[in-house]
Amino acid sequence: MLFSYAVALYITLVCFNNITDYSSNFPFVSMVAKMEDTFSKEKNGWRSLNNSFWHYLFFAIIVATELSIAVLLWVGSFKLITKLRASATEFKNAKKFTSFGLSFGVLLWFVVFVSIGGEWFLMWQSKTWNAQPTAFFLTCCFLLFLIYHNQEDL
Repeated sequence: MLFSYAVALYITLVCFNNITDYSSNFPFVSMVAKMEDTFSKEKNGWRSLNNSFWHYLFFAIIVATELSIAVLLWVGSFKLITKLRASATEFKNAKKFTSFGLSFGVLLWFVVFVSIGGEWFLMWQSKTWNAQPTAFFLTCCFLLFLIYHNQEDL
């Protein structure tokens, strides 16, 4: 249960930073989508998106997903604490929101950052805008928390 609160706090801070430090975070999405500093842009540049509409849309989707994850984790964590002394079945049912939040976290960092950003927009080729290690790390963290969270209670 404490892990749920810890991850809820983390994702809330991520949202806070993305919203309050927009001028640092939005350019990351924009530069990755433009593929400007990838070393194979001549061959693979047809994948790049230079229309800023897509950059704003991608950034909004990322922030909205992060906010959704945060809400699910806070609600789930609250439900867990209220069912701490309840029956095993009630406590297990209270895990649903947190399980969804952690699952969406895995999907966000793996699908959006590792797969789409990393492989479609070739983020791994960028010296400046490469978040592959961080995205993989966060995918693993969320997945480990999810596995732990879904273990049978004693």
